[in-house]
Amino acid sequence: MNNEPVAWMVDGVLFTSLGAALNISFDIKQPCIPLYTHPAKKLSIGEIHAVWAAGKYYELDKNGQVDEIKFTEFAYEILRKAQEK
Repeated sequence: MNNEPVAWMVDGVLFTSLGAALNISFDIKQPCIPLYTHPAKKLSIGEIHAVWAAGKYYELDKNGQVDEIKFTEFAYEILRKAQEK
């Protein structure tokens, strides 16, 4: 993966062309800020299972369905764990 900008921001406006971003930047005397991407952080199946088991996210609601609040908490915990990597 190369480490080149994929877009530029000038005064809160996103540009995918460096030339256009620089033109506006010079005209309004605002900085041209490069924006980059980064590789996605992933968890292994084992790490996901560990989060599921540790948090007791498998509780069912009164209708026997996966509790939506627990499922949302599980999703947030998965995101938090991936960000720690």
